[in-house]
Amino acid sequence: MLDNAGFLWKILKIILPDFIQAFFKKKKKNRLIIELENHDIFPTLDRVRNEVANLKFYTHGQYDKVKTRMCYDFTKHKSLTCSGRMLAILKRKDIDNLNRDELKKLLLDEMNYMHIEYIRDIKLDWDSRGISPQDVDYVIHLFEKFRYDVIVSFERRINSIFGSTYNKDNFDVMLAVLEMWAMGIDLLPRDMSATFESLNGKFKDIKYDSI
Repeated sequence: MLDNAGFLWKILKIILPDFIQAFFKKKKKNRLIIELENHDIFPTLDRVRNEVANLKFYTHGQYDKVKTRMCYDFTKHKSLTCSGRMLAILKRKDIDNLNRDELKKLLLDEMNYMHIEYIRDIKLDWDSRGISPQDVDYVIHLFEKFRYDVIVSFERRINSIFGSTYNKDNFDVMLAVLEMWAMGIDLLPRDMSATFESLNGKFKDIKYDSI
């Protein structure tokens, strides 16, 4: 029969490992979002831009260098804008401490700002090369038409990410969002190809490279 000391020691042997494990879990610091500046999304943006640089477009069986160059420049502005703004999000000093509603609003706003910024840069670039505002808007409209399903998926997945109890802190949420964005970026060459294939010979005679 166990005495009091023996009984107490038996209980301690049962509960002590769990207590120690729980203690160290509490002591463990949450990972900081700035660590995600090395996330695969950034080399993915570079890779996709290089993939589009290797696309070639043809009009009536002849190589169309204007359409090919316009596609790359469109992709360049979009990828550089997204890369810069995504990195700025990760470097925000307050991002680890934002509440869920604040973080969600920040990300939705940033998606909108990314769009506004790269569209502005494309319009300025193409305007300087003599492409009419109507033609610029036409290309942008085509791209957004082919890109629509990706944008809708982004919004749905963000709602799902923020509604999930599996994401314990802002680091987990931001990691999930970057993975989602990376998936959309991987589809960019497909959408760029579809957009510029649809242009036929619309810009073939523009002296794009010499402007």
